[in-house]
Amino acid sequence: MGISRGRGRIVILAVAGGLIAVPFLLTSAPARAQTASAAANAGQACIGGFAGTYPCNNVDLLSHVTRSALGVREGSLNDVWGWTDPQSGKEYALVGLSSGTGFVDVSNPEAPLILGTMPTQTTPSLWRDIKVFGNHAVVVSEATDHGMQIFDLTQLRSVEVTPTTFSPTSVYTGVGSAHNVFVNEASGYAYAVGSRGGTQNCGPGLHIVDIRTPDAPTYAGCFAHAGTGRAGNG
Repeated sequence: MGISRGRGRIVILAVAGGLIAVPFLLTSAPARAQTASAAANAGQACIGGFAGTYPCNNVDLLSHVTRSALGVREGSLNDVWGWTDPQSGKEYALVGLSSGTGFVDVSNPEAPLILGTMPTQTTPSLWRDIKVFGNHAVVVSEATDHGMQIFDLTQLRSVEVTPTTFSPTSVYTGVGSAHNVFVNEASGYAYAVGSRGGTQNCGPGLHIVDIRTPDAPTYAGCFAHAGTGRAGNG
């Protein structure tokens, strides 16, 4: 996971060989004292089109957190999302791992701090997707019978020992595996896409979950439309 700085100080993370922008600006957060994770490598300036080994254009690499530091011995990183704590203004990267979900404090981008991980609900998977609803992370995976994990992100405020192994706040089992999830933050509904299995099998269409009470997510419905989707079946 690489963190970079451009002209607008946008955080960019390198996962599974690519670059993904985290959706927040670092300039909004005040400076804070923080101890860097031991496995966070020093940054590199963008010189001659490269920041270290990464191609660049007006973007400096501020730091690099290794895959192994995030607990991935075999497998990969595949996704990243962000959360800004409304109470402290601290910023966190939520990283999709083949073995679960990683939580990294990136408030100081030159000294990222790995807080810990939440293990996969069932088996490892190359694919995991994360979104945020308020102060909760919503996690799905293509792992068989994984379900939808919901995690109270305010737990990250009080981590004393790192790395910590976290448990989900709740798990919705109406869906088994899913390729992606979209959250309507205004309505409080989550939409699992490309899902299979679960106690409420919606087939390949949208699997809709009411997460307005994150501790107790409930099934809200299915929607499919013939001719859409990768297989054309909804």
